[in-house]
Amino acid sequence: MAKKQSFGDKAKKGTVDFKVAKLVYSVKSEKTNAWKFVEKNVRIPNGENEQDIIKKAISDHSK
Repeated sequence: MAKKQSFGDKAKKGTVDFKVAKLVYSVKSEKTNAWKFVEKNVRIPNGENEQDIIKKAISDHSK
């Protein structure tokens, strides 16, 4: 017989050592001079400063 598995059993597969934040910010296009929105999922490790990671993710996109 098949083993019954609940949703709780599936969700407890591993421990998570990071948080995920959805980052949405606006950038002005150089070609059309219009504003566009950029969406990015950023992993933030536990114990790290969230603001520093977010600032780094934004500056990486502008390069």
